[in-house]
Amino acid sequence: MKPIIMAILIICAFGFFLYNIYTLIKVLRIGKYEMRFDNIPERIKKVIIYVFGQKRLVKNYTFAGVAHFMIFWGFMIITIGTIELLVGGIFSGFRLIPGEAHSVYEFILDIVQLLVLIAIIMGIINRTTIAKRREVNGLDAVVVLGLIFGLMITAFGVSGSAIAMGNGEPAWQPISSVFASLFFNGMSENGLIFSNAFFWWFHVFIVLGFLNYLPYSKHSHVFTAIPNVFFQNLNHRGALNPIDFENVPDDIDHFGASKLEDFTWKDILDAYTCTECGRCTDNCPAWHTDKPLSPREIVVKLRHYASSEGTAYLNGDAANGAELQDIPGPEWVTEEELWACTSCNACVEQCPLFIDQMGKIMEMRRFLTLEGRITGPAAKTLQKLQTHGNPWGFSESDRAKWVSGVEGLNVLGEDGVEDATEFDFVYWMGCYGGYDPRGQNIAQSVVSLLQQAGVKFAVLGPKEKCTGDPARRLGEEALYQMLATENIENLNNLKVKKVIANCPHCFNTIKNEYPQFGGNFEVINHTQLLSDLIEQGKLKPTKEINEDVVYHDPCYLGRYNRVFDAP
Repeated sequence: MKPIIMAILIICAFGFFLYNIYTLIKVLRIGKYEMRFDNIPERIKKVIIYVFGQKRLVKNYTFAGVAHFMIFWGFMIITIGTIELLVGGIFSGFRLIPGEAHSVYEFILDIVQLLVLIAIIMGIINRTTIAKRREVNGLDAVVVLGLIFGLMITAFGVSGSAIAMGNGEPAWQPISSVFASLFFNGMSENGLIFSNAFFWWFHVFIVLGFLNYLPYSKHSHVFTAIPNVFFQNLNHRGALNPIDFENVPDDIDHFGASKLEDFTWKDILDAYTCTECGRCTDNCPAWHTDKPLSPREIVVKLRHYASSEGTAYLNGDAANGAELQDIPGPEWVTEEELWACTSCNACVEQCPLFIDQMGKIMEMRRFLTLEGRITGPAAKTLQKLQTHGNPWGFSESDRAKWVSGVEGLNVLGEDGVEDATEFDFVYWMGCYGGYDPRGQNIAQSVVSLLQQAGVKFAVLGPKEKCTGDPARRLGEEALYQMLATENIENLNNLKVKKVIANCPHCFNTIKNEYPQFGGNFEVINHTQLLSDLIEQGKLKPTKEINEDVVYHDPCYLGRYNRVFDAP
C-alpha cells in the first residue's frame, strides 16, 4: 500500500509543480525576445562562480552570505538523500550511492544537516538584527525558514529512530545517534516504529509541500537563479539599448515599457528571481536620502504585475479588447519612484543574482518621457539641451571661452588647425569643463599638465555640444540620438581618433554608447592618461602632500567602467 500512496503523491506533487513552471514559462514568453545565448563558455563560468561559488553573496554581507552558503551547499548534498527517500518509498532499498560509499555519504549528510540547522539560526539572527535596516522581514521568509527547519528535524527524527531500532549506522551518524539517545532512548518497539513512520511521512509531506510552495514565493529563485545568472547581460553595463526610430513597426503606438509585453523575457525572469534580500535598496543613494525609490520594490512590483497581467494575457483578456493596466502609474510603480533614480548602478552591482533593476527603470522612464509625462526641472533640462546644447541653458558661444586665453592651446577649426590628424588626442572637456567655474579650473589644470608632459593634443572649444547623456538617462532617446549623431559627425569630420574625456558621463557615453551610431573612438579618462604620464616619468610631482585624502569614485567611471586605480 505504501508504494502506491507514494507513487500517487509524487505524481500529483511533481505534476502540479511542472504545471506551475509551464505557466511561468508562458508568462516569460509574453516578454520581448532578447538574444542571451551568446558566449556560452563565459555564461557557464558565471554560473560556477556566482551560483555555486556564491561569490556576490558573501561580499559585504559576510554573516548572511555564510549562512546562505551553508544552506545552499547543504541542500546540494541533502537532495541526494531526498531522492533516495522519495524513490525508496516506491522501490524499497533504492540507493543512488552504492555499497560502502553510502556509509560515507550518511556521515557527510549527518554533519551537513546539523550545519543547515546552524545556518537557520544564523538566518533568524541576521533577519532580526543585522538585516533589519533592509526591511527584509516578512511572512514568506519565516515560512521558508520554518520549512527548512522542519525538514532537518524530521530527517534527524527518521535517522534517530532508525538507530534506536537497530537499523541505522551509529558510527557513521554521530548527530543522529545523539538524537536517538535524547529522544528515543527507552521507547518501546511499537513507539519506535510509530515514531519512525511519523517522521518519515512528515518529512515527505514537507518536501512535496515545499516544492509546490516555492513557485508562489520569493524563494522561486531556487529554480530560477541558475538560468538568471546564466542569461545575465554580458554587454557593457554602460550602454543602454538604442531605439530604432527609423524602422518602427506599424503596430507600435509607444516607446519604452508600459505593459508586460514591452519588457523582455529576461526582465520578467529577473522579477521572478528576486529574493527580496534588499541589498539593492541598502546601497541605493536615493533610498538613503529618503527618496521614494526602492530598487527592490521596483522588481517586486514587476513580479506582482507580471503575475496579475500575465494571467490576463494568458486568459485572452487583451485579445478580447480588455484594457490592461500600465505599470508606470499609481497602481504599480509611481512616477516619483522612477524619477528618483540617479542611474548610479549600485543596485545592479550588489545583486547576487544579476538582476538589472536600473534597466527596467530606464525603460519605464522612456515611456513616460516620450509620452510627455515629464515635468519640473527634468523637463526644463531637456528643453535647454535641445535649444542650447547644454543642460543649463548657457549660450553656445560662451562654451569654453577660457581656451582662447591659454597660450599654445590648439583649437580645432581655428588658427589654421583644420583637423586632428597632427594630434595624438582631442581633449573633450564636457559641459562641466566648459561652463562651470570649478569644472573650468579642473579642465585648465588638465590642459596645463598635458602641455608640461609634451602631449600633442587639441580641444574642440565652442564646437563641443553635450554628449546627450542627460537626455538618454531621462528617457528622451530621440534628443539623445540627435545630439549624439551631431557630435559623432563633427568628430569624424575632424578626423578624431583618440579622445581624452574629463567628465565620467562623457567618458562612458563616447566610449560605450557612441559606437551604436558609428562613433568608434579610442577613449581614455584624464586620470588614466595622467597616471600613465607619471609612470613614464613625463610628469613629476613637485610638491609633497602628507594628508589623508578620501577619493569618491564616480559611478560612471568606477562601477560602469571599472576604472578605480588610476585616480
